[in-house]
Amino acid sequence: MAGLRPPGNLEINFAPSVRQYELWKLLQPDYCPHCGGHIIQVPNGRDEQGNQKYIPQCDQCGSRDLPQLILGGGAAGGGKSYLGSCWLVSSCIRFDDIRAVVARKTLKSLKGSTFNTIKKVCKQWGLKENVNYKINNLENILTFWNDSVIIMQEMTDLPSDPQFERFGSNEYTIAFIDEVSEISERAIEVLFSRLRWKTSETFKTSRMLLSTNPCMTWVRSRFVMDKDGNPVVCRQGEAYVPFSVFDNPDKEFVKTYVAALNRISDPAIRARLLYGNWDYVDTNDAAAYWNFKGDKHLVDGLKEKVYNPLKPIISSWDFNVIPRMSTLSFQIDYENKKVYVLEEILGEQENRENNTPALSKKIAAKYLNEKHTGGLFITGDPAGLARSTQTEDGVNNYTIILSNMANPNLHAQKKVLTKQPPHITRLEFVNALFDGFDGWQIQIDMRCRRFTEDLIYQKKESDGTKSKAKATDPKSGIKYEKYGHLSDCFDYFLVLFLPDAWSKFQMRTSSIETTTTPIYGGFEY
Repeated sequence: MAGLRPPGNLEINFAPSVRQYELWKLLQPDYCPHCGGHIIQVPNGRDEQGNQKYIPQCDQCGSRDLPQLILGGGAAGGGKSYLGSCWLVSSCIRFDDIRAVVARKTLKSLKGSTFNTIKKVCKQWGLKENVNYKINNLENILTFWNDSVIIMQEMTDLPSDPQFERFGSNEYTIAFIDEVSEISERAIEVLFSRLRWKTSETFKTSRMLLSTNPCMTWVRSRFVMDKDGNPVVCRQGEAYVPFSVFDNPDKEFVKTYVAALNRISDPAIRARLLYGNWDYVDTNDAAAYWNFKGDKHLVDGLKEKVYNPLKPIISSWDFNVIPRMSTLSFQIDYENKKVYVLEEILGEQENRENNTPALSKKIAAKYLNEKHTGGLFITGDPAGLARSTQTEDGVNNYTIILSNMANPNLHAQKKVLTKQPPHITRLEFVNALFDGFDGWQIQIDMRCRRFTEDLIYQKKESDGTKSKAKATDPKSGIKYEKYGHLSDCFDYFLVLFLPDAWSKFQMRTSSIETTTTPIYGGFEY
């Protein structure tokens, strides 16, 4: 590069912690993290057109467990961003003419954080700006003397470019995506497909590092834990390395930062940032369900603790099919005024279960297999009573459900509101119940993750109704409501099955004495 020259004396002072070194090994070029061997490409069958396919493999131990998409996730202050910055700079020093990407959701956040760390690493290692490297702030590129570059990339979703065609035919070698929880899964996959510049001569396999604190986005379900809270077995070519603040090798920094984090009063936030706890729930002051508190209303293993197979389950339905069809299962302890949200049962697109016939058969089979003998109440959106233009007279969502649950061991019955309750009043009612209105308690199984996302992320409009903001499905291009389907199931259920509390709330007075009559008394065996 004209005007730039290689450094005379490089002083690379990077002493990673044990956890940082574990991640560092996964990032090294042409290196097997299991035995230190080299990476080769071996034949692995043929594609639909008969072309030979290949898969990376270690030439010594034969392992094919060679991660290419790697998440370093966990507590704040664990040194993830610093390690990623060291990786990019050292790779650009090591190889001529490679193209490294550093990315965040916006360029503004990138320049104010991660890119500053990259410049800090360059300075610590003795590299001088405009001597060994230069920065073009207009094109957002850092160029080294050997023509290797670090390119700053913005990865926000744009409605005008849902497929990220703006990445075009760009070719890169490696990438580091910081705060990946802010970025869509589609954006990551498109960028990963662009990692091909001089890959065969350098790293041998594409390599992308992701970094984030614990979050509730696609990152958690893909790398950390599934919808039931069980550890994920990462896909072939992917890996997760957990971090806590105590994995930062700078001990003085750890002392200072831990003291600051310990001052956080919210225990859920403190556990997330201090220990890297992924099984957390944030609260959101702008949320429609402003009285929902994760530490109060979520219970680990609730179903195993309270489920009674001799009592009815109320199954509440929402009939939207994108991104999925949604149901919640409840039981009620009327005597002690407790509502139990036992589980969410979803009809996913990829399983072709996002339709009423398939999902009702799935639920029927589930409860028959579990030998549930207490019966089922089917409830949910009153709109499901309407006949579809695709069905004959007398057939609707609820008749389809009941026909698929017509087993004498299930005792399935329909109980549905005749019309939707007023949006504002029902939302205020549910929030009042979360706050203990009329002595009621709400407990939700921790594994109801999609439902929890509704309670946290669905916003309230200025008129007091729930926001129905839409997102675009990247696969089909269809617009859909991202949040609110399971919370609607929750609303309909509470209004219908807590009729005394609902009436009392509407009357706005606690002076009226009412008698709670369990709705469970309607079964005939």
